[in-house]
Amino acid sequence: MQIVLVAVVMLLLLLLIKEVIQPLHALISVMFTFFLFSLLFTMLLMPFVKQLHEMLAFLPYAKAILVSASLFYVGQWVSLLLVEHSYKVLGGIVLDAVKVVIMLYWLKEFIEVLQEVSSILQRLN
Repeated sequence: MQIVLVAVVMLLLLLLIKEVIQPLHALISVMFTFFLFSLLFTMLLMPFVKQLHEMLAFLPYAKAILVSASLFYVGQWVSLLLVEHSYKVLGGIVLDAVKVVIMLYWLKEFIEVLQEVSSILQRLN
């Protein structure tokens, strides 16, 4: 309920700013969007991911999947915001950077698995 109230107040402020200070409307709308997203992220997404991780802790790669999905969601959101404000190239770069970060995270997990498999194969010889 608090998030809805904050969103309504932000919308009213944005409408007021759009009517009074038109040149600053785009800048302030982006600032409000990031503020609202950070509020949603800290109040909804992070507790949800933590709870989901606790429920799925018995699965071997649950944390990696949750981190990957969360990073991709945030990256996609920022990319769409940038594209919406006519920064299509920058939005694509952000989305590609998030994909690289996710791949590097999974590469670390993959290297650990390869080391375990390698140690098992060395024991067999």
